[in-house]
Amino acid sequence: MKYFAVSLTMIAALAVSTSARAAKPAVASDPANTIRSFYHWYVTVLIANQDPMKNRVEMKRFVTDRLRNEIEKMVKGPDGLDGDYFVDAQDFDNKWATSISVSNVKIRGTKATADVLLAGGDKTMNKRLSLDLVNDGGAWKVDKVKGHE
Repeated sequence: MKYFAVSLTMIAALAVSTSARAAKPAVASDPANTIRSFYHWYVTVLIANQDPMKNRVEMKRFVTDRLRNEIEKMVKGPDGLDGDYFVDAQDFDNKWATSISVSNVKIRGTKATADVLLAGGDKTMNKRLSLDLVNDGGAWKVDKVKGHE
């Protein structure tokens, strides 16, 4: 009987320890890795001739609710969008899915900024962007994209 009580105590302690580890929030992802993962996924979907904005699960994974709502308003607005918001262009280059360079990452608390180069098959298709990100529940998400001419 004594061994049974000790065994139960050990099992209970192990269960509490395991559930405490599972309850810890996820470690914040790296902004540069988030950007590379996002653009790889996003351009791959464009290459497949699909609309990435319709994949709500992935968009929610990579983009803040605030930005998704803002884009929806722009799309429904009187002027609409003159191109793709995330690549700041009307066309895209298939090479962008695998030629993603991230630089000048600066993290300030729960906000980050970074510069992105989507390198095309030729230099005329290179696209330079500046991104703002927000740490949302331990994950970095895109909150603003600005293109450079």
